[in-house]
Amino acid sequence: MPDQPEQAVVTDPDNIPEILCDGQVNVSVAGNLATLTFTHVRPDVTKMFKDGTIVPRAAVRARIVISVPNLAAFRDLLNRIIENPNTPAPPTGGPTHH
Repeated sequence: MPDQPEQAVVTDPDNIPEILCDGQVNVSVAGNLATLTFTHVRPDVTKMFKDGTIVPRAAVRARIVISVPNLAAFRDLLNRIIENPNTPAPPTGGPTHH
């Protein structure tokens, strides 16, 4: 096996929060980058506060841009997790080593 560069230590100094995205998902690819766009359905706040009407709107909650090779690695990771949900995910999902 060829020498692989060592993965950098993972830290979370900004304490990035989890964001609920239980709506539509889309992927667009431009060159070697893929943009994953996640949505969540919630009430239109203008109508809700104006007259109490609840009109659901899908709001974009997150966009993540990754390389196409990492998108393929993410796909493989998701397939493994979906096939066997009790299998722990590996600490790294993609081929990119910095």
